[in-house]
Amino acid sequence: MRLYIRRREEEKIRKIKNWTLIYGRRKTGKSTLVKKNLHMDYYVLIADSNSAITADDKVMKIDDAIKEVKETLYKGGIAVIDEFQRLPDIYWSMISNWDKNGILVIVGSSYGIVNKVFDRNSPLLGLFTPLEIDIISYEDVLTQVKDPVLSTIYRDPWIIPFIDSYEEFVDRLKEFSLISKGLIGEVFKEEERQLTDTYYKILLLLGEGIWKTSEISGIIQPKGGEGTISSMVNKLVKMGLVQKIPTLSRENYYKVKSPPLSLSLYAESKYAISETDAKINYLPIGKEVQFSVGEMLSKYFGGIQYYSPKEDIDVVIVKKKKPIWAFEIKMGEISTSEAKEAIKKMSKVAEKVGLISLKEKPPDYGDLSLGPKELLEIANEVVKLT
Repeated sequence: MRLYIRRREEEKIRKIKNWTLIYGRRKTGKSTLVKKNLHMDYYVLIADSNSAITADDKVMKIDDAIKEVKETLYKGGIAVIDEFQRLPDIYWSMISNWDKNGILVIVGSSYGIVNKVFDRNSPLLGLFTPLEIDIISYEDVLTQVKDPVLSTIYRDPWIIPFIDSYEEFVDRLKEFSLISKGLIGEVFKEEERQLTDTYYKILLLLGEGIWKTSEISGIIQPKGGEGTISSMVNKLVKMGLVQKIPTLSRENYYKVKSPPLSLSLYAESKYAISETDAKINYLPIGKEVQFSVGEMLSKYFGGIQYYSPKEDIDVVIVKKKKPIWAFEIKMGEISTSEAKEAIKKMSKVAEKVGLISLKEKPPDYGDLSLGPKELLEIANEVVKLT
């Protein structure tokens, strides 16, 4: 049996006491979390506009499924409607007329569902509170997996059943490239959008590490220029596929949010991996680790994660608009000369500076040196704090 990663969202689900909308990108583990942690009396998944599937795999008409949900709530029970975004709007009005007995939990595999449910014209406005399920936090994975590199890949739950190591991920990258494109297509479908060539090209370029909308626009050359690309990139952010990270130069750094998706897109962009059997000698896993570790450290120090491409500083943590920490992160060892150079560079930007190596604790030239053991200790502290 493959590893199940426990996550702090479990406690939030166990504590649900009112009607709740659970939402997020497809394949982030929403259904699994609900089934493992919510003591529900009735569960139904909306398959399409006509059919629904119960927890015991019984296929039924939506009318009958919604009647069962209503009956469960009438008795004061807990009912779950999964893939709620597929439920025809007429049923939204029906639900809005129900007495607010029991607990109704609706699960939506999109970010657009939030806007629809909480729109001022929605019949469901005021009935539900939102609960987002994103990819798994780095610290939750690291405390259980212990391996800082594999923990980065495992942040996106869909990949966990397939691999036991980062090396296996690299070896099977052709498979994951094909799965990734299918997953992206599913996300677009649930967001009621079309995966156009332009959207896919943007994702490929972001996976390749091209993060400036001006550069992406120069490569794709769409009608409307950079304004069109900026609008499309921000739509990808709202869909949960792309992450927006502020920089010290007041630009936004854009990257594919999911590490396995990002690396798969890199391999597709650079090597057309889905069409060849080429052996991949390099993947930018260091960049993925950098942002995951930075996200965890920003929580630990109570700040906001920034990136500094101009100064080439991996992680900057900003608090009250002031850079309080800067970190250099390396996959391997950090030599004395590298450490001194990094400290000199980072000291010009932040109050305190640190060195991080995923192989062993770096030399103590800055204010903080972190190796694998120290990263694990910080992960445990963050889990306790939040």
